[in-house]
Amino acid sequence: MTDLFDTSRVRDDAQYWDALAERVSARAVSASQASALEWLAHSRARWVAASLLLAAALLSIASPVAGTSATDGGAEWTRALAPADDVGKAIVLPDRPPSIGALLLKDRGGT
Repeated sequence: MTDLFDTSRVRDDAQYWDALAERVSARAVSASQASALEWLAHSRARWVAASLLLAAALLSIASPVAGTSATDGGAEWTRALAPADDVGKAIVLPDRPPSIGALLLKDRGGT
């Protein structure tokens, strides 16, 4: 029975590792020079996926949400992303800066 940890047949000289490093770096350089179109050309499924994503993006850009205008969409995003606390809402939501009373006296019944 052979020794499990016998490494006498493993090539471990400088020339072997240098040649391996050359092959790996040459492969990495050739792979990095491929364009996105070449990557896409390798598979029909990639073309289908890319065209579906492009169609979905164009459709979402081109079609407005039913019953709203473009400015309403921005206001909806502002309300959706506004902070949950009252002070944060007072700062973000109105078109003008909040009053001092709204910021400092909110807990005491201020507006």
